[in-house]
Amino acid sequence: MRSIFLEELLSMEFDSRASQACSCNRSDSPSIYRCLDCNRTTVRCRHCTLDSHKQLSLHRVKKWEGDHFIPTTLFDLGHILYLGHDGDPCPQSDQTEPITQPSSTDPPAAYSNTPKKKRSAGEISVAHVHGIHPVRVQYCACVNGASHVCQLLRAGLVPGTPSRPETAYTIDVLEQFHTLNMESGTNMYNFHKSLVRRTNNVFRQDVPDRYAQFRVAMHFWRELQADLQSGRFLGLSEHLPKHMADSLAFVCPVCLQPGLNFFPSEDHSGPDYTHALFLAVDGNFRLQLKKKVCDEHDIHLHNGSAYFRNEEDYKKYLSEAKDYRQVRSRAPIKPTTCHSFEAGSIAQAGRYKNAVISGVVAVYCARHGFFRPDSIVDLTKGEKYMNSDYALAGALAG
Repeated sequence: MRSIFLEELLSMEFDSRASQACSCNRSDSPSIYRCLDCNRTTVRCRHCTLDSHKQLSLHRVKKWEGDHFIPTTLFDLGHILYLGHDGDPCPQSDQTEPITQPSSTDPPAAYSNTPKKKRSAGEISVAHVHGIHPVRVQYCACVNGASHVCQLLRAGLVPGTPSRPETAYTIDVLEQFHTLNMESGTNMYNFHKSLVRRTNNVFRQDVPDRYAQFRVAMHFWRELQADLQSGRFLGLSEHLPKHMADSLAFVCPVCLQPGLNFFPSEDHSGPDYTHALFLAVDGNFRLQLKKKVCDEHDIHLHNGSAYFRNEEDYKKYLSEAKDYRQVRSRAPIKPTTCHSFEAGSIAQAGRYKNAVISGVVAVYCARHGFFRPDSIVDLTKGEKYMNSDYALAGALAG
């Protein structure tokens, strides 16, 4: 059985129909290209490959070199992605570039170790789920046509900069990173490194470095998704209670939400527990922030508008609140004898070494597990009642 799998995998590196006449019957164009994302078993000529990829500029292509396939790109074949006219050239554009056949003596772009020239405004790097691709773009030049940024967005590409973009990211790659980051904890740096390896696992130094642009684009994408999902862009905040009008957090759809699905002025029959809100408070001491050099420009975009409480108000509260040692200064403080609860013990101070934030405490729906909006606060060296009280006060707002 193992040999069958090996033979089949090895057969993918060879095709007996390569270099033969293409199905289009062009005598000057042999079938030497195959697409890994369309059909690995179909070999086409250059013209048929370009015709079948008018709006599929990110597909991976291989070229037959006599006895084996080598990686190449649609960019090297002369592909142009026309925007604004469903894949057709803009009738008002006079910048259409002729499609030229690359020389057979040129090294493949995927393995090239030569420095690349600076790209023009019509050539961008696009990051997709299987790598970073060079794409030649022709924008719509109509008088009332959309801007370059809008044209890229309509093609499913998020530009890395709003003016003269040279880098873009597909919506698929942004959504994939967001899923991996939330589910498996993959960070941006490692994810970008995986894209580089998917692009060229041999000469990784030849792949353009787009990590800085990827960070900006991903932060901006998350910001856009937060605005869309909160409904604020659609005016939903005008129909919500005052304490929820500017919130970006999701609320539990089942629990009682005054002003949404529960109105105390109405008559409610049945047991009292059916009209009660069950909350739980818990701390997580694995979410620590160690002392490190932080970017001073990395600030809150929505401070206190989601699940964490406003940082400035929280710091002011901590400076004014009294610790329980100050309240009970006259009574002797006895160490805890509970072996199951060691979070607040001063003996655990060693675990918070070099920690600016030793954990978080949050309030959530005890029935369905939804975190309450404006109910998470940072901890410093242990869990105290004044931290939990502030979190609970935010959870009960409204």
